[in-house]
Amino acid sequence: MGVIKLEVPDVVIAIDVLGQLLNRKKLLLDRSISETTKKLIAFEERKGMGSKEFFEKFEKGLAGDDQDAMVWSAEYEALGFLEKECIVIERMLESCR
Repeated sequence: MGVIKLEVPDVVIAIDVLGQLLNRKKLLLDRSISETTKKLIAFEERKGMGSKEFFEKFEKGLAGDDQDAMVWSAEYEALGFLEKECIVIERMLESCR
């Protein structure tokens, strides 16, 4: 794990501000994850297949290339990025406590 060093005039205030910003970012990420998950569930219900299974087929060129397939794959990838970012934010928040 890396270390970030900041020079600030008041460490307590800086940690509080950083914690507030991270909490706000976490809230936005949680909302984005929820919205993306809802979209994936809608695709899964319409297509009768889980998103992971679909994406594996998509990467192999076996899921088609229509608009639904493109959007579904983009949402699936977006969820992965959002979840990774959320993990980073949670770890940073732990350091602020």
